[in-house]
Amino acid sequence: MKTHLFIAGLLMASTQVVAKNSIETIIEKYDVKHCHSELKAMAGDIIGSKKHRLLVSNQTSKNELETLLVTGVLEYKDRQSHITFSMSHSAGHCEVAYKESFAVKNPCIVVREEVFKKWLFKGKLNDETHVFAHKRDENFVGYMTSTKDGSYCLVSRQKKTS
Repeated sequence: MKTHLFIAGLLMASTQVVAKNSIETIIEKYDVKHCHSELKAMAGDIIGSKKHRLLVSNQTSKNELETLLVTGVLEYKDRQSHITFSMSHSAGHCEVAYKESFAVKNPCIVVREEVFKKWLFKGKLNDETHVFAHKRDENFVGYMTSTKDGSYCLVSRQKKTS
């Protein structure tokens, strides 16, 4: 009976273990001293359980300044995206951000309804590029750029915390 309870306890404990995503491995490997909880939280929200591959593009650690730039690819069911995470710590202040870009084989008018339906229109950068802001988070911004023939839409989303 004790053996069965022990095995049941192990099984329950094993289902509660959360697999690390690549950002956590990078934080450990590159000995990131600051902002790691903010970086883990943002990456966890964006990456979730999606397949991904990340690469450290740049790391700086001098005196009171620490920066980290991580780029990679994120896989969705219907597409892949390029993603960049950045972290900066200076004078006790953390800023963490991400930017994600992907192409959709639909006109931007269709993508607007799928991706940015509940976002606020902020303006245009030019005739092809529209800017949106998340209605509950002013630090979350999106961009849509139509190709010249209108058959594809380039989508970028970025968010920062500070």
